[in-house]
Amino acid sequence: MSEFASSSLSIDLSRIAAICEEEWQLFLDDIGIDPIPERQDLRAFFLNWVAVFVPEGFPSSLTSRMAAWMEEHQATDETVWGFAKPPLIGAALFALTDSPYWLRVQIRNFDYGGSQLRSFLHNTLALVAPRLSFDSELTARLDYGLKVPYFMMDTPLVLYAVSKGDTELKLANLKKWRESYFMNSAEEETVDRLLKGDPARNPLQSWLLRNSSYTALRIGCYRSSASAEAMLPLGAALSGIWKSIDQHPLFSAYVRLNRPAERNSNG
Repeated sequence: MSEFASSSLSIDLSRIAAICEEEWQLFLDDIGIDPIPERQDLRAFFLNWVAVFVPEGFPSSLTSRMAAWMEEHQATDETVWGFAKPPLIGAALFALTDSPYWLRVQIRNFDYGGSQLRSFLHNTLALVAPRLSFDSELTARLDYGLKVPYFMMDTPLVLYAVSKGDTELKLANLKKWRESYFMNSAEEETVDRLLKGDPARNPLQSWLLRNSSYTALRIGCYRSSASAEAMLPLGAALSGIWKSIDQHPLFSAYVRLNRPAERNSNG
């Protein structure tokens, strides 16, 4: 994929903005469908992806409308499954604003008992995980999930590994959890590898790549009524976007928890 890293091509930001507007409207059009169709997740993922990797192409007016929708929707829908609708939208707003306020659905339900919804909520944090801080509340919810052997918390452990925060504290928590709880095999392997400084399997990569293929198709296949001349200059450099994706830890098959010595030796 080195051709992407050195590409001189650019992506038209007006195209990105137009697709964002269209995906949001389609998301709203289907908001009442139950059960929630997969296309809703893909539409919201597109918005989340743009917010993380091409924020300069995200319409500011759309950010405001999405924030207003989030406030209204969460104020009127108190059911747990109602919360399944906005998490990816909240992740997009977090990426655009750096405010953890927009991740409150995921945080409040991080250790929710239903496996299907819990897994989805964890997945919605994948793109923003490197910007996320596990505060005392979120760490406590991770701790509780690890107490329950059938919860399958290897994905949250990977989110924890790549999130912001003190490495020594993370290592201390991982050691405490390993010694205190009976873990299933996936959790056990993840914790052991992270403690040793070895790469741990990333269960989020396939989800990210599958959804990102939808993003690529939407950008590449979006209709354009403007002439080639009218669309220049194109805007965001493809090489810069690719570099950001390539540097995102959860697009790799394995992740690791870097030790302080490793960070210092790398400058």
